[in-house]
Amino acid sequence: MEIQIGNGSIEIGDKEVKLIGNRVLSISVTTVQGPCTDEMCPLIKKSACAIIESFSSNNNYRIENPLKIEMPEEVYNSINRERQKIKIKSKIGGKFEIKGLSLVSTV
Repeated sequence: MEIQIGNGSIEIGDKEVKLIGNRVLSISVTTVQGPCTDEMCPLIKKSACAIIESFSSNNNYRIENPLKIEMPEEVYNSINRERQKIKIKSKIGGKFEIKGLSLVSTV
C-alpha cells in the first residue's frame, strides 16, 4: 500500500498493514549523543516508529485513511520537500524499521 505524503510517499506492505490494524503508526525523531568522548560532538537524529493505541498529540500531522499514521510536522515537511519514498518494514519481535527517510531538513 502506498500513501501519498505531500510530494512524497510511504510504502507499507500487507504484512505491516495487518500488524497495525486499527491502531496508529507513530513516526518520530529522536536525538542521541554522538560517539565522541568530549561534549563537542553533535547530536545524531534517528527516526523511530511504533504502533500506539490512539493519536498521542494534537501537534502532529495525522493521516486517518486508509491507515492511521501520525508524525511530527518536521518529518512531514522533510518527506514533502525532498519527495522521499519511504518504506516501512517489520522486523522480528513486532518492531518496525524505516527505510529511505532523510532527516536533513528536520530541526
